[in-house]
Amino acid sequence: MTLRKEARAGMPRGVRLVLQLLGFVVGLALVAWCIRGALEGGEAGWEKFKEADPGLIAAMIGCSLASVIANGAIFFATIRPVHREGFMVLQGVNLVSSLLNYAPIRLGVMSRYFYHVRVDRFSILFVTGWIVVVGITVVAVMGAAVGATFLQPQPGMAWALMFLAPLIGLILALPILARLPLVRRFTRGGEAMLTNRGWIATAFSLRAFDLGMWAIRLGIAASILGIDLPTGDVLLLAITALVVSLNPLGRLGWREAAVAILAAQLAAPGLGTSELDATFKQLALLESAAEASITIPLGVVALVWWIRKVRARRSTPSTANADS
Repeated sequence: MTLRKEARAGMPRGVRLVLQLLGFVVGLALVAWCIRGALEGGEAGWEKFKEADPGLIAAMIGCSLASVIANGAIFFATIRPVHREGFMVLQGVNLVSSLLNYAPIRLGVMSRYFYHVRVDRFSILFVTGWIVVVGITVVAVMGAAVGATFLQPQPGMAWALMFLAPLIGLILALPILARLPLVRRFTRGGEAMLTNRGWIATAFSLRAFDLGMWAIRLGIAASILGIDLPTGDVLLLAITALVVSLNPLGRLGWREAAVAILAAQLAAPGLGTSELDATFKQLALLESAAEASITIPLGVVALVWWIRKVRARRSTPSTANADS
């Protein structure tokens, strides 16, 4: 099945493009709103940032690097039961995808399709199923974390048990569910990736680690700016930032606005002073900048490699794309 034919099954290409361009414009407006608000009435926050321990800044950047590596490893773990793709190859593809998500239209997912179809000779259906399986790790881990946090706001042993219980149940159930026609409809040829419980558990663990890195990065940013947030609130902010950053309308602006608004509601519900608002916008921008400091430079380097690989192509087609 060709790319053109499969594209017709979903939203028209022109509509998707217009929506993404509108999303990018709105995202720019949201970034401008955050920056303007961060500069107004937030002098104390900037002073705290200037006086911050360099070790804390380095720790935030380290969390960003660990998060990027974990995301690439999730793609490695999910495809491992059906295909032996190189670990560093998937790190490079993931970095390029992360970089291109800053573009006016979300080119990140498109770059994954382009690379794996052209270089690995995977079918579009296979790549779609792969991405759906990766999406399952996001929904499962984020859902378990949100549920556990609402039931037990303060992380501890009880929180851990409530977080792990649904994930363990899902790990046990997925190989069985993968045989259902409804699941096959959405995984689109990638259901075989759900049958190996060991690699499913690895993917879930990596996603949980990734969420932990987001939470630690946000917690450090809040500490630098002197914002006192309970651990449970930091975790909810991390979940929000991670999920919103995946929205189809664009990476830029939406996540920063979501973090600033939710942080204000969690830390000071009903209090709307300009100084507080400025501090929460500074929090959102600082956390986002820590990620960009890794994603953009490493993504640019990976993009050079990506272009060379795509141009060179692989002469031997993969056997993993039998479903076309």
